[in-house]
Amino acid sequence: MTQAKSTKTPPTDPKDATKDAGGGKTKVEQGGEAAPRLPHERDQSSDSQQTPDGQPTKVGRQAHEDVERGVVDTDRGPVTDRVYNDKVKR
Repeated sequence: MTQAKSTKTPPTDPKDATKDAGGGKTKVEQGGEAAPRLPHERDQSSDSQQTPDGQPTKVGRQAHEDVERGVVDTDRGPVTDRVYNDKVKR
């Protein structure tokens, strides 16, 4: 029986983690080479949270205005979860 050579990268030094972060830009490495970020890595990285002009997005401004005006959240998720948990999932 032949043993395959492990290609795992060794654990990185915690001191190097902040250096690798590059100012909040998520870095991805696969097999020792740079790789494109996955969708959740783009969404969660701080560099994807900024707009080019530094202003909030239209959706963000509208949400803020709605909260300030006292508009009620009409999300049906909590109600749906309660019905599912009480009636369906037993």
